Amino acid sequence: MAKENKRLLAVDILRGITIAGMLLVNNPGSSGSIFPPLEHAEWMGLTPTDLVFPFFMFVMGVSMFFSLRKFEFKPSRGLLWKITRRTIVLFLIGWLVSWFSMTLRSFFTPDYDLVGRLWGHLRFLGVFQRLALVYFFGSLIAIFVKQKFIPWVIGLLLVVYAVILGLGNGYEFSQANILSRVDLAVLGDDHMYHEHAYGLTLALDPEGILSTISCVAHVLIGFMVGKMLIDHRDNRERVVRVATLGIGLLLAGWLLQYGIPCGKKAWTPTYTLITTGMASCILALLVYIIDIQGRERWCRFFQSFGVNPLFCYLVGTMLSIAFSVVVLWRSDDYRPADETRAEALLVEAARDGLPEAQNNLALTLLNKKEATAADTVKATRLLRKAERHDLATARLNLALLYLNQGNNAEGLPLLQQAADSCMTQAQLDLALVYDYGLYDQEPDHARARELYGQAAGQGSGRAVMILEQIADKENGLQDVFTVPDDVLMTGLSSCGAIEETDSTSNAVKRFNEALEVGSSSGKSVNFHNLLHNVCKLATGATINDDATVGDALAYGSMEASNPRAASCLFAILFVLLNWMLGYILYRRHIYIKI
Repeated sequence: MAKENKRLLAVDILRGITIAGMLLVNNPGSSGSIFPPLEHAEWMGLTPTDLVFPFFMFVMGVSMFFSLRKFEFKPSRGLLWKITRRTIVLFLIGWLVSWFSMTLRSFFTPDYDLVGRLWGHLRFLGVFQRLALVYFFGSLIAIFVKQKFIPWVIGLLLVVYAVILGLGNGYEFSQANILSRVDLAVLGDDHMYHEHAYGLTLALDPEGILSTISCVAHVLIGFMVGKMLIDHRDNRERVVRVATLGIGLLLAGWLLQYGIPCGKKAWTPTYTLITTGMASCILALLVYIIDIQGRERWCRFFQSFGVNPLFCYLVGTMLSIAFSVVVLWRSDDYRPADETRAEALLVEAARDGLPEAQNNLALTLLNKKEATAADTVKATRLLRKAERHDLATARLNLALLYLNQGNNAEGLPLLQQAADSCMTQAQLDLALVYDYGLYDQEPDHARARELYGQAAGQGSGRAVMILEQIADKENGLQDVFTVPDDVLMTGLSSCGAIEETDSTSNAVKRFNEALEVGSSSGKSVNFHNLLHNVCKLATGATINDDATVGDALAYGSMEASNPRAASCLFAILFVLLNWMLGYILYRRHIYIKI
């Protein structure tokens, strides 16, 4: 006869697996050398990494049923206070993590504006805040709506969210995306995460406001699976029912994704269906292996995470911040950036008529935290002077500045001249102008493709990606992104150092010195660097000829032979370090509920 359990160990194990997975994928040794399965999908799509957080939210829903069952799913003052208190605690933890990061950085970063950032640059939403919101709304639905109607609520939430995404350009990576527009309007640019895809950066928070709708449906599916586990006491029947539901959800999501793309960053309805379906199937498998077959020894590692999940994740997150921020030592030639001195040198070089200095000084004025109209006027004047010296970079910057100000008559000819001088950025920008018919220009998709091709021929990865996207599109990029946005245009460009000779002028020397003092030099070593260097050596890195093992460990003086393996080893070691804390708490029967 099948074994019957009052508490399923499989639920704790699935919870522990997700926490270990979240720590693993969030802490690679190097973001530039990650195994593809350990990376998130760039925009739409699904990778193994995109499964860990939704799996945790699913288990949260399962546990929510167990918890609310103690109150018989009836609203009471005590229960409502419990829900509200936990929501506030989770939300504040999310903010405290951000404040911890800012405070720590202020000790190791010169001129770090801690006071201004504590609120002025606080990300309002995040992982803990998302957990808080879905727990709050999911719990209220669970206690105020009869359980037989909850599947209908889940369906309604997913349908409503699908309609919102469909009507609001929710599947495209642009500022026309309704997720971005709502978050910008409510939260503000300084309080949002900025997502990266296709070589572009967009103010779009993956834990934003509207995507919470789908997440509430997500946790409610977990809630209904929890109900299945309680209603059916026989473990074999539990396995059959949960697996059947999981397969049904998985098939529904897979079929619907032909019309509703699957993606974590927008938490689309199909993403909810597919990930909850997979989580249900894996939970059913774990119930079979652990609670029916009794094979428990292999899963003790994950049980240490599963009994204190949020606490382990919180400690892991703060440890990750400390690893990256706390400086252990600096090289003898280390020197911090001196932006004030750099600007003074640029002023002198610009006064002597050096166009590169005039261009970079203009950017310094435009990039001030509180740039005034007078700063913009000065910057425009400087760019005009630099452009008259036939500096292509200044010509492009001036063109973009004019276009941003609505001065198409002067901006477009300058942009055309910059593109004719084989500037990759100018070619990309002019291509967008022709693709979308911007700034009163007639659309010309053939000319746009030609410019994308020129930019790609000069090694622009962004142009290559655009050409791949529009390969079979009659209207070019318009068929990919509904409307053109600032996010598609390139940013203003600075000039690099000028090679010096015996006859180099003082202006050039000052300009080069400004670039040098404007950025830090030497090396700072933190825990992350140190552990990653150990991993590179362990995976066969070659130490530089003029360096010792100590130099390799301290400053990374080596050539990694297998950077992806080193990055993966770092992530595994980081998880093991966090597991040690979880194991100590587990062995001492210390359970910290958050």
